[in-house]
Amino acid sequence: MISTTRTPRNPLLGLIPHMSGEWAAIVWTAAVGILNNLALIVLAVIGSYMVALAVMRQEVAAPVWWFVGIAAVVLRAVLTWHEMDTSHSIAYRILAALRMALFDGFARGVPSRKPGQHTGKLAATAMGDVEKLEFFYAHTVAQLAGSAILFIAGVAFLLPLGPEVAGALLLGFAALVAVTLPGLRRGARLGARVQQARSAVSVLAVDLLAGTREILGFGLQEHAQRQLAERSLVVDAGQRKLSSFLALAGSLRELCVLGTVVAVFLAAISKPGLDAVWLPALVAGTLTLLAPVAEGVATVTQLQPHRASAQRVLEGISLPSDRGVAPAVLEFDPNGPLGVEVKNLQFTYDDGQPALRPTSLSVAPGEHVGISGRSGAGKTTLARLLVRLWAPDSGSISLVSRDGREVDAWAVSEASFRRMVTLVEQDSPVFHGSVLDNMRLACPNVTASEVLEALERAGLPLTGDRWAEGVDTVIGEQGMSLSGGERARFCLARALLIKPRILVLDETSASLDPASEQALVKTLGAIAGETTIITVSHRESTLAACDRRVHLAD
Repeated sequence: MISTTRTPRNPLLGLIPHMSGEWAAIVWTAAVGILNNLALIVLAVIGSYMVALAVMRQEVAAPVWWFVGIAAVVLRAVLTWHEMDTSHSIAYRILAALRMALFDGFARGVPSRKPGQHTGKLAATAMGDVEKLEFFYAHTVAQLAGSAILFIAGVAFLLPLGPEVAGALLLGFAALVAVTLPGLRRGARLGARVQQARSAVSVLAVDLLAGTREILGFGLQEHAQRQLAERSLVVDAGQRKLSSFLALAGSLRELCVLGTVVAVFLAAISKPGLDAVWLPALVAGTLTLLAPVAEGVATVTQLQPHRASAQRVLEGISLPSDRGVAPAVLEFDPNGPLGVEVKNLQFTYDDGQPALRPTSLSVAPGEHVGISGRSGAGKTTLARLLVRLWAPDSGSISLVSRDGREVDAWAVSEASFRRMVTLVEQDSPVFHGSVLDNMRLACPNVTASEVLEALERAGLPLTGDRWAEGVDTVIGEQGMSLSGGERARFCLARALLIKPRILVLDETSASLDPASEQALVKTLGAIAGETTIITVSHRESTLAACDRRVHLAD
């Protein structure tokens, strides 16, 4: 059974628990932002008052006003620096927190039996969507909270001047909301289309990069470029519509701000007893107060892209586990190779297509068993089930020690299981970087001498001019500098570094020439006995070297 996680209705709120360690810092950033904006308002009010006093009465303001103004300038400079420093620090921590949560989800839900899952979408989520949300939570949330608090404080400050003055400010805010609400749905639709178009470009780009050799081989460069250009034009057209809509909405908000300032001015000038020298200060303060409020209202109209990004990130974090309900974790770390006991194992894809019909299999510790069967019989599915990449719909897999102790494979901790059981597939990934970089993916603390020993055992000694730099030799993206036989032995050496108790090989020799295949078979023969080997293959020459052969029937 696959476990699922229900995503909340509002994905922006749904991500909050994954950043619980940063909310105290975000609150502090909001407080610093409020003080910073307050210092700006004080500076605008005092500056306008001092200028008005000089122009209207030819008087110099009292020293206290100069002192407060200078203090506001210094305070604003310090707070601006501190706010930027703190918010950037928080941004990087939020980025790390979201990506760690996202990669936890990927580790749990990838590979998936869902055919709609695509690495291009996952890559776009891990990079673009997370970076957009990092800015939102680190900067935008604090700005929105600060704008709301400042607006409430502004209304409370103007209220003693008369309900008309405070009412004019409230009326201006209502106008901002009134011109914003009708366009929320349209802005949401346009933002969603842009995000979908960008995601489609990411998916296509990943597919084109993965198929570079085929594109060049079939002479499809122009077709690929045309496809990418067409998808990019869709993004560009959607972005232009969204930008035009946002520009129009921005102009309407500016009109509302101007109208509010005029309304506050008229309401104040009609109040008897109010010194006229304070009117410019009142106008400047109102304008400075409304600027972040209008910006906050504008942000609300542009939340759809953030909601869409949050939805994708939350879906990645909440990828359904393919493990079902695991039994309690047990300590199991016996010496020597391990056997495998498979009972009535069954697996079905999400579309209902059976991938492995009820299957039972016994493999003794240290045995080398070959598994054959026609294409589609479930050989690869069985291999992935044996190494816990997928969980069976029914049946069980047990690990068996040499003294006969038997435990459920899912009851062994993840770290212990990965040290004991590993898989080498036909297309096992080889990453861009050096030999040592690739080997340390399997064993982070491995030394150069240990790598050379593993490669020697796998039949790939680093000798000759092409390996002049030894373990520091760069092998290129996807192991492009390796032949098919070298790639197979390279991936086998990487697996041997773990010193697995069970080694599962899935069609590792499928694309090898006879000489390379025999070299691989010889390597497996050298480690047989100390490691249990399960070889999945359709090649008779590979299966002939096994101690026993099992045919996987339909």
